[in-house]
Amino acid sequence: MSEKLAEVYEQYDMEILSSKKGRGSTILTTSNGLRILEPFRGNITRLEQEYILKQLLSKHGCTNIDSIFLNKDEQLLSYDKYRQPFVLKLHFQGEECDMHKEEDVIKAVKTLAQFHIYGREIIKEFHEGWNIHLQEKEEHRIEEIRQAMDNGEDLEKLASLYEISEEALNKVLSINTEENMKEEIISHNKTLDYDTKKSHGIENVFERHNMEMKKIQKYISRVKRKNEFEKTYLRVYDGFYDKGVKCLKMISDMSDELICNDGGFMNLHYGICHGSYNQHNVIIGENVNAIVHFERFSKGNQLNDLYQFARKVMEKNHFDYELLQVMFEAYKEYIPLNGEDYRYMYVLFAYPEKFWKIANSYYNTNKAFLSPKYMEKLDTVILQEEEKQALLNTYREKNHLFN
Repeated sequence: MSEKLAEVYEQYDMEILSSKKGRGSTILTTSNGLRILEPFRGNITRLEQEYILKQLLSKHGCTNIDSIFLNKDEQLLSYDKYRQPFVLKLHFQGEECDMHKEEDVIKAVKTLAQFHIYGREIIKEFHEGWNIHLQEKEEHRIEEIRQAMDNGEDLEKLASLYEISEEALNKVLSINTEENMKEEIISHNKTLDYDTKKSHGIENVFERHNMEMKKIQKYISRVKRKNEFEKTYLRVYDGFYDKGVKCLKMISDMSDELICNDGGFMNLHYGICHGSYNQHNVIIGENVNAIVHFERFSKGNQLNDLYQFARKVMEKNHFDYELLQVMFEAYKEYIPLNGEDYRYMYVLFAYPEKFWKIANSYYNTNKAFLSPKYMEKLDTVILQEEEKQALLNTYREKNHLFN
């Protein structure tokens, strides 16, 4: 058992039988089952949302997720002696999904579909639960601030502690009523909104990514001594950018049609999304297939999860159309897919997401120490493009799209 983490372990009501290192984490065998202790580097408000989400999922019967455990003080985070925060979660016995095993891929898709059903059921309850949590949190803060005021606490220190401007606190002091105080504090503690329902979300994403690809092209054009990555980017840019523009037009046309048809598939697939559903976040076990790492969960079109996973599988399997159909059939065992869904998925696959991702990463990195991996990844995207286009042609013909 790690001596460095002993103080953290003591903050939880559990008996540790053994421990081992995981990927940046510590996996614990306890008297209550497997647990995983992870360093926390995120946003506390986001973690609170994740906790509420997982509590609701578990309540509704979705138990194959890495639920978060509170410590003895009913807190989400526990700290070691260096004030490094940690979070304790449920862990599962098994291996990451193997993208080269069709059996694993099918299990992962079915697990996703089952999660999506729960994600639709709880979306309204999640919204209500989060609002209740915010209200209780602010009431607690109000009481703390009042107590600090009564004890003569310095105004500047309070403003810093609660991330509220001194002007806002002065208003609180002068108003001195609970409702107005609560309103003033909430207005200065903005929460995170992860609702992507407007315009499907993806239309805005495509537009932003296209603008970024164009910006990067202009930047590289001005570079006097271009490296191999920059030369290659300019050589292939027109083709990929044109595909991005066409995909934006297609999704925009679909949006207009769906507005005319009372929302179409968006109403059918709107719910909680995992946000990062890939092979690393699916554990295939003998007794249960589990989903982990919900840090990027959102509200939106759940087909985006299916696309993200399917794209990863296609990249690992030479864009095998038959395997893609197997995935769709596995998903359809739980959630029906209609013609509009297939059109939407086609546009997602057609968009040059990997090309944008590599270019955007390059643009935001230190150009003086550019890793050779950028060139390797760009070469891979270029080489895979022919296979991808063959898949799209077959997909379009088999599903009679855009005729």
